[in-house]
Amino acid sequence: MSVYNIKILDVNPKVASIELNENVLGGNDALEFSAKLYETFDKGITNVIVDLTKVKVMNSSGLGMLVSGLSSLRRNNIQMVLCSVPLKVMSLLEMTHLDKVFIIYNDIKEAYEKFS
Repeated sequence: MSVYNIKILDVNPKVASIELNENVLGGNDALEFSAKLYETFDKGITNVIVDLTKVKVMNSSGLGMLVSGLSSLRRNNIQMVLCSVPLKVMSLLEMTHLDKVFIIYNDIKEAYEKFS
C-alpha cells in the first residue's frame, strides 16, 4: 500500500495533489514522496498541491523532504504549494522561516481555485 496518494484533478489535468499521511519523518517516506513527484513530470503536471490535512507529526527530515521536493519541482518548472497545514506543522514552518518559502493555502479547494 502506498504511503502517499496522488490525485490528478479531472477538471484541470495540469494540477495534481499529493496527500501526506500522519507521520512525515523522511527516510523511506522521502524516497516514496520523491517517486510520487517524479510521476508528475511524466504526466505533464504543472502544479502540485501537497495536502497536509492528516499530518500529526513532522520532524526535520520531513521538512527536508518537502524542501527537496520543492527544489526538484522548481527545476522542472512545476509549482508546489502546501494546503491544510496543521497548527503544529505551521509553527515548525514559521520557526524555520519556511513559511516564507512555501505558498500555503487554507484548504485544497482554495489551492485548486488558484490554479484554475
